[in-house]
Amino acid sequence: MTGVPKKINHVGLAVPDIEAFLRKISPLYDQFSRGPLITNERQRVRQLFVTDGATTIELLEPLRDDSPLRAFLNRNRTGGLVHLALEVVDLDAAIGRVTAAGGRLVVAPVPDVAFQERRIAFVYLGGQITELIELPRQPFASAP
Repeated sequence: MTGVPKKINHVGLAVPDIEAFLRKISPLYDQFSRGPLITNERQRVRQLFVTDGATTIELLEPLRDDSPLRAFLNRNRTGGLVHLALEVVDLDAAIGRVTAAGGRLVVAPVPDVAFQERRIAFVYLGGQITELIELPRQPFASAP
C-alpha cells in the first residue's frame, strides 16, 4: 500500500545544548555510538544521532533564535520529545494519507542534509508531530 510507513527511523529530542546534555547524561548514553554533529541550516538546528544499533535518538538543538525548536524549548526549558520519524517509500502519498485522515502538513517536503538529501516532511496528526523520511528510490530491475 503506497504511503504506508515502513519502519520507525528515530525519536527526536529537543535539548537546549547538545554537548551539555551529553555531559549531563553520560552515565546513561556513553556506551552508545554517536554520529557526527550536523549543522542543518535548512531546518535551523544542530543535530546528532545516538544509537545502540537498534534504536536511534536524534538530539536537536536550535541553531538560531528563529529555529522551530525555540518555542518548544521556551515551554520546556530542559527539552523533551518533539517527534517520531517514520520511513516511507512515497512521501507524497504518505502526506496524502495524513491529510485525508484530518491531519495537516506542518513542513512541506524538502531535501535534508541528515538523510543524504532525501526528502523529509513534518505532519501533525492525533496531537503529535511526525517526521516522514522518504526512502531512497530503488532502480528498476532490468528484464533478462
